[in-house]
This record gives sequence, structure tokens and C-alpha cells, in this order.
Amino acid sequence: MPTLKKSDLKYSNYSWNAVPGDNPHRTVEDADRFSRKEGYEVLTLLNSLTSKDGGDLDIRVRQICEWMIHEKLPSNLQGRSKVKAWIFENYTLLSKSYPF
Repeated sequence: MPTLKKSDLKYSNYSWNAVPGDNPHRTVEDADRFSRKEGYEVLTLLNSLTSKDGGDLDIRVRQICEWMIHEKLPSNLQGRSKVKAWIFENYTLLSKSYPF
């Protein structure tokens, strides 16, 4: 399974320090809240994505999803499951505009 690493991310302006009350090792338990500004949360979410049939995604697809989160994700979407659903619903259309 190709896992996205910090060095694979297209953006470098993430925080890599947990904010008070947040724990970088408990991203699964912290499923209700997702911060697009915290690198470890973005990386965990991107690596948890799968294809429609549950298969793995390649690095480029995960990078497109990172761009979607960074540039296109509506600010009112914060829950991890809501973000994943939004990516799934919008990937086909938005991926056509991927600039990298």
C-alpha cells in the first residue's frame, strides 16, 4: 500500500505541533474534529482514503485530495467523515483542475 509521507505533501504550511487538547497519536479517536491546518491530521486522513471498491489509492490521487482539502474544502466542513464524504463526492469534478 503506497503510504503518503510528509515529504510527499504538496503544501508545507501545516502545523506539526498538537494544539492544546489535541493529541497527534489519537487522530482516530478524535474523529469528530478535523483540522486542515495540522499536518498529522491531514496525513492521517489522506492515508485513510480508499477507492470506491475499498482498494488502495496511489500517491498522486492522495496529493489531489490534499489539494482539494487545502484549496477547495468549504470552511464549514470539519468532521472527518464529512470531509471524506465531500472528497468522494467532488473528486471527479475537482481533480480536473489539479494544478500540480
